[in-house]
Amino acid sequence: MNESDYDKVSLKTKLLGGFGSFGLNVTTNLFLGWTQTYYIRIVRIDLLMWSLAFLIYMIWNAINDPLFGHLSDKTRTKYGRRIPYLMICSPLLSINFIIMYFAPIESSQWIKFTWLLISLLTYDSFFTIISITFTSLLAELSINPQERAVINLFAGIGNGIGFGIAYLLPLLLINNEAVPYSQNKDVFLLIIIILAILGAVFLAFTAFGIKERPELLPKKEERLAILQSIKSVLANRSFITYSIFNFMVSYVIFSINANLPFYMDDVLKISKDNVLASIPLISFLIFSILGFPIILLLNKRMGNKRTLVYSLTLTIIGLIVVTFSGDIVLASISLAVVGLGFSGTLLVFTLLGDIIDQDELKTGVRREGAYFGTDALINKPALSVSAGISGLVLFLTNFNKDLENQPVSAILGIKMLLGVIPAIFLILGLISLWYYPLDSRTKEYKEMKRKVMVLHDEKLLRLRERLGKKTDN
Repeated sequence: MNESDYDKVSLKTKLLGGFGSFGLNVTTNLFLGWTQTYYIRIVRIDLLMWSLAFLIYMIWNAINDPLFGHLSDKTRTKYGRRIPYLMICSPLLSINFIIMYFAPIESSQWIKFTWLLISLLTYDSFFTIISITFTSLLAELSINPQERAVINLFAGIGNGIGFGIAYLLPLLLINNEAVPYSQNKDVFLLIIIILAILGAVFLAFTAFGIKERPELLPKKEERLAILQSIKSVLANRSFITYSIFNFMVSYVIFSINANLPFYMDDVLKISKDNVLASIPLISFLIFSILGFPIILLLNKRMGNKRTLVYSLTLTIIGLIVVTFSGDIVLASISLAVVGLGFSGTLLVFTLLGDIIDQDELKTGVRREGAYFGTDALINKPALSVSAGISGLVLFLTNFNKDLENQPVSAILGIKMLLGVIPAIFLILGLISLWYYPLDSRTKEYKEMKRKVMVLHDEKLLRLRERLGKKTDN
């Protein structure tokens, strides 16, 4: 398959994509991993109110994702259609991220609930804008499958570093033997402020460094109305099977992030004075990163669909073992297996990139925003489902908000939240992925890619002709 020169992405652009991924995910991972711990143990919000806040928040998620995605596709400025949103919204995301954790602790449960709910809605609005524009920006840099995989590799490394910092800093600095646990509030707030600043700075590298591809900007007459755009996306069979798969994967990501601190604190009894106890988390991080080159090699040989099937099957095995892991050695081995398999998720968005390529052949227009927005409409509620299930399981297993005397039932509940329950969701996801029709090993797939390249060459030629006419005038 011949490649156009502009489908080769420079190392600088890939690095800037990794910087942006770090900037976005260093705060996102702290949000996913420690918000549940912070609100339950420090703010001491009622467990059922915690679940209720996330269920209500799910409704706003259903509205804002396709709305912002559609708006991103329609935007036309001299800076592009994605970059302006990154420039403006990155600092606003960090500000709202900080506000979320300054909840009034000495107040009624309803005030705590209201603070959580409102801060969730405002924070998620800016997060949605940035995540959709950022992922859309990376997806349209190249249509070449291997180039996309490498772009996602840099983004995955940025995410992995952000994940490590967001988890290790609290584990190393908080005192999980403190009674009450709220004594850790000032340390948490300091970490939150530092990471919020880091996030805004690294997102700025991407916003002011990456250039968009102007030939992909749609003409005014090519833009669809929002309802028409969503309807056409939902009519795409490839997209439906992908979205079901991505919902299940998203649930697993959210569940692991949110429940890993409980597992480290309550099951493994990690404390800041026992660094060796952090080995299970470190093994998860190391094997997640070590898996990236393996995934790229498998992707080149087998394609992204089959690579995801094999890697996530390995993750399922690791998650089941986690359910029966109660000591550092077995936990380290099982989480290493989970991390190695889960590195395959760096290929998830390459599936959606192929779907967008297929759609462009049909419509003639690149609609990353519409697809990523509608995809988020379907998969982001997985966060609310994860929070709701976590709160319900902890409530039913008599979880103790203080670290002392955690009942056996609560220990089992935490293991299930980190192990067998995500494994079940992942099995359902793989069943959906099996029916995903775009297989990179087929002649039909390769022919589709060839046609998209021809279409992009034509668009680039038309852009050069328009620019030439303007110069002549």
